[in-house]
Amino acid sequence: MQRLIRAMLILSVSAPLVVTATAPAGAAFPGRNGLIAWSKVFFSRDAEIFVMAPDGSHQRPLTNNDRTDFDPAWSADGSKLAYSSSGADADVWVINADGTGEHDVSNDPDGPDIQPAWSSDGSMIAFIKQNFGGTSALWVMDADGSNQKPLTDAETINIHPNWSPDGMKIAFASDRDGNLELYTIFPNGGGLTRLTFTANQQDDNPNWSPDGSRLAFDSCVSPTYPCPGSPNNEIFSMQADGSGRHRLTNDPSIDWNPAWSPNGAQVVFRSDRSPDGTELWKMDSNGSNVVQLTIGPYQGGVDPDWQPRP
Repeated sequence: MQRLIRAMLILSVSAPLVVTATAPAGAAFPGRNGLIAWSKVFFSRDAEIFVMAPDGSHQRPLTNNDRTDFDPAWSADGSKLAYSSSGADADVWVINADGTGEHDVSNDPDGPDIQPAWSSDGSMIAFIKQNFGGTSALWVMDADGSNQKPLTDAETINIHPNWSPDGMKIAFASDRDGNLELYTIFPNGGGLTRLTFTANQQDDNPNWSPDGSRLAFDSCVSPTYPCPGSPNNEIFSMQADGSGRHRLTNDPSIDWNPAWSPNGAQVVFRSDRSPDGTELWKMDSNGSNVVQLTIGPYQGGVDPDWQPRP
């Protein structure tokens, strides 16, 4: 399962452009916790986007097609879900929260468009354009797919964007300085700032807390990316400026893909710690009270994201 998703994500750095920063969304912190979305892999066919209640109940598919759907990302008002969808080509798609209105947004036949992240006001989507050589670039577009513009060049790996709640910064992971580290950039391509300095560790999957004060992310110990073999990814959090790094999980399995609850009290993540394979779990924001949400052989999946409710 990990190889299937990672194969689509092994994906680079900076060209100037003009994009205005977006205004914050109307939703205020703390928000209410809605559905948890994730990508559920079916070994006999593809992967679909599933949703469930915050306690793991009422699991159901949101997409049902012959493509591989992954990287779900809720809009700030919880009304829409953007995701990557791969058939003959991978593009960014959008669907309504009730499963209607599924449509291709990025619509680029020249290469994979993946890993969408909404701006706080819902007017724009950040995403990754992947090169077939393995590098990738961070781009932004209007929510309807128009005005696609690069924020970085494509000479290195740039992956997993996540837009700050105030709309002023996009966090992402990049190997531009050697190993995979976390950075922020303004939505107009300026203000590139490195947040982590972890030699021999690969930091990935940044996710803003709903009040914008912290970032959750995962990390594995290795001098190279991706971490070889069966890596021991753990989940961390830190202040928005990169200080105060704090480890949240401590397990020999893969703990990956953290996403905050809208009320800021919990973090959902995927873990291989269960003998049933990759499942979804949640914990309090300090790492305590770990609870398994999906139960049974391969009932879980990857890429969880938590829906804000107005």
